[in-house]
Amino acid sequence: MVKVPDQSSGRRPRTTGGSPSGASKPSKAAGKKSPGGRTRPAAAAASRGRRTAAQASSRPALTSRAAVLALLVCVIALSLAYPLREYIAQRARIAQLKEERARIQESVAELTARYEELQDPAYIEREARSRLHYQYPGEQTYIIIGGTPEEEAVPERSPSNPWFVELWDSVAEADQPQG
Repeated sequence: MVKVPDQSSGRRPRTTGGSPSGASKPSKAAGKKSPGGRTRPAAAAASRGRRTAAQASSRPALTSRAAVLALLVCVIALSLAYPLREYIAQRARIAQLKEERARIQESVAELTARYEELQDPAYIEREARSRLHYQYPGEQTYIIIGGTPEEEAVPERSPSNPWFVELWDSVAEADQPQG
């Protein structure tokens, strides 16, 4: 065993090393027993509990634990970024497919209604008479050329000239004598 003087208190020497077997005898005079089972000199334990202002201010602002924690948070965030983006994209695709499904169901409903109409013989007869001008034998059909059917609305004619030209033309027309 080698005795090294304790530099913090300067009173008692502390012992380092031990027997080759690694077992050391704890002594009550040498110091306190720590929870881990090792002996610690009393003066060294007291000096470790006290810190000077210079030692406290020399601690780094970012400890290794904080750096590891920050690195761990970054790794977790990066590992979750891609799956989260895929989840959001899939939810958008699902919403789009639901809208498309609703449109297709609406189209199917319209086509089903049209199919039911075409199964009715009275509807087929009406369409054949109005669109194809079919008739029964012995009937006479008249087609008026140049006329507009009553069902169709006549679209309003939009003025080809600006309003002030139309106004001036109406004044000039009113000024001319009828003859």
